[in-house]
Amino acid sequence: MKSFKLLSAMCFLPFLVIASDDVCDQQASKKAFSKCAACHSVNEGGPTLLGPNLFDVVGRKSASVKGFPYSPALNEYNKIWTEQELHTFLEKPMKVVPGTMMAFGGLRKVSDRNAVICFLKKNSNK
Repeated sequence: MKSFKLLSAMCFLPFLVIASDDVCDQQASKKAFSKCAACHSVNEGGPTLLGPNLFDVVGRKSASVKGFPYSPALNEYNKIWTEQELHTFLEKPMKVVPGTMMAFGGLRKVSDRNAVICFLKKNSNK
């Protein structure tokens, strides 16, 4: 019975790491996003920097910013940037999408990934 409870808990674990909007700390999320801001803007109509603009990225198809020269690897990734997908990608981008041009080691801490996703959600029309 104990192993069943542990297995049940492990099945739901990936969904427990996503922070809800009501626990989102805007200051902490802005600070966490600062690691991304060197390459990505997040303002509506903002510029494309080294990476594509991330305004409204949550729920958007990957590699879909018009005119941005994505790597063949990211063009083939063909995912929707759900919160869970972003968590997976942000932890180890180059492992999740081998061949991506995004030369970033990732965000190891779940809290950092939560904060970045919180910031992205707050900077969207959704």
